[in-house]
Amino acid sequence: MQQTFSSIQYLVGDRDILERMESVQVLPLFSERVLDFMDCLSKRLMADSKAKKYPDVIAFAFWIRRASLYKASLPYRDGSQRIGRGVAFHIAPSNIPVQFAVSMTYALTAGNASVIRISDKKFEQVDIICEAVRFVIEDGYPDLKPYICIIRYAHNDEITQSLTDLCDIRMIWGGNRTIAAVRKAAIKARCLDLGFADRYSMAVIDSDDYLEKDSGILAVDFYNDTYFSDQNACSSPRLVVWTGNSVAKAKEVFWDALEKVIHQKYTMDPISGSEKLLKTAVCAASHPGVREIKKDNLLVRVELPLLYDDIMDFKGNCGYFFECSVDKLECLVPIMKQDCQTVTYIGEIEEELRRIINENGVRGVDRIVPVGHAADIAFVWDGLDLPDILSRRIGNM
Repeated sequence: MQQTFSSIQYLVGDRDILERMESVQVLPLFSERVLDFMDCLSKRLMADSKAKKYPDVIAFAFWIRRASLYKASLPYRDGSQRIGRGVAFHIAPSNIPVQFAVSMTYALTAGNASVIRISDKKFEQVDIICEAVRFVIEDGYPDLKPYICIIRYAHNDEITQSLTDLCDIRMIWGGNRTIAAVRKAAIKARCLDLGFADRYSMAVIDSDDYLEKDSGILAVDFYNDTYFSDQNACSSPRLVVWTGNSVAKAKEVFWDALEKVIHQKYTMDPISGSEKLLKTAVCAASHPGVREIKKDNLLVRVELPLLYDDIMDFKGNCGYFFECSVDKLECLVPIMKQDCQTVTYIGEIEEELRRIINENGVRGVDRIVPVGHAADIAFVWDGLDLPDILSRRIGNM
């Protein structure tokens, strides 16, 4: 194993910690020591001038405050005994810089040690968080040093298998292709294997309610849901569905307001413009009724005459949206497939959406949240109650 791990780059921890991790004692769910550690990490990040440049880092820091984590722990303080499962091996995604730290938090608060493989793609957010983790551990939490190892290594089946051999939980965040590649490494019989697959999301807007709200504020909210992550996050809407009696007017106001925000905040790689053109051409070849609407490549809308059930096969990113109007929300059911993760909304339609999901036995949709909250971090993700799943309950009956 020592030779296998020799080519690993360590951002937090070292080879000795990694090789000893299998023997580390598990911790209670939401242990006080871990809550204190996360709170110190939060304060360190909040005070870091470099971190303040990145809203995703600050959002993570805000989420891991002691008050926030304690509130999240309340449903699990039911008198039952819950402790960790052991070692979690995380495969972090290459396009969401802060997700490695979110995944680490899920495992650590559930009582587990973590070895986290991050992408070779360079993000300053990763460096900022890793530096803060190292500082907090050395400054006051040396007892938690054996619980965190953040690493990089080139694609190597032998290393992946060795790390899988020592883990009790495997959390794969890289999408379908990554999941398939990592799962070539066989797990132990009792290892919990969680694959966070490719998903898509949509926004549903009641045009009448929208026109009564502040279009500028909602444009920023929608921008944060979509453009901030280049629509790479599974929770970023790719489809905008309109309903109500004022659709034409609401569309005009909504997209004009969004364009103003985009031109103030967004920079796009030129190659993305070419990719959008190709996406539209391929989509139009299968669905001749679609119509592209754009002023420039920063915002491309593809208007649909109806909600094709395969439309997400043609999805793009970096400001590429399908758009459709419906007479009733039941029309959404055919695209609420298992791959559908989040529905964001504007208007008084949440309860109607939930009713439709229940009455139609929909297999998709794990979250229904207001526009502006698509990227909110939560302990229930992809329909999984992670504190419960990542810990063990010691029963007595």
